Amino acid sequence: MTSIPTLKTERLILRALQFDDFGPYADFSASDASVFVSGPMDMRSAWRHFTSLIGHWPVRGYGWWAVDDGSGIVGTCGIHYPPSHLEPELGWVLFLQARGKGFATEAAKAARDWWYARGETRLSSNIAFDNSPSIAVARRLGATTDGVPLAHNRDCSAWLHPGPEGTL
Repeated sequence: MTSIPTLKTERLILRALQFDDFGPYADFSASDASVFVSGPMDMRSAWRHFTSLIGHWPVRGYGWWAVDDGSGIVGTCGIHYPPSHLEPELGWVLFLQARGKGFATEAAKAARDWWYARGETRLSSNIAFDNSPSIAVARRLGATTDGVPLAHNRDCSAWLHPGPEGTL
């Protein structure tokens, strides 16, 4: 079984998802705020999605973390690579109470830095054209896009993150 590392930033802990995180995750997933991450969804669909985030670790050796601000889970962040994607994708999701505090940028930077420390060289984020908060996070991280719709999701474009040496 793959060991899931814990990442620490100035204000956050990125840690393995655990069963107690499902309640807040399901509540967010049922809300209209989850529209950019396959929501809103019922509890059964939220459970499948939640467990797929956990299951990515043993399948690929990387995956998604719970974003914890010390009070418990306030979102998720990580890297996945489903068969429909052209390359690994860095993603982030913050629950409503955690938005507007810079947590998405902080968590995504930690996950990206961890990825590059493994020797990886490419990483993108697939972001919906009308998801302005995530576009702002990608820009703060130095990512750029050509604006071309993705083959697997025509509502999104890929944002390429600068590599470990700052190259695209």
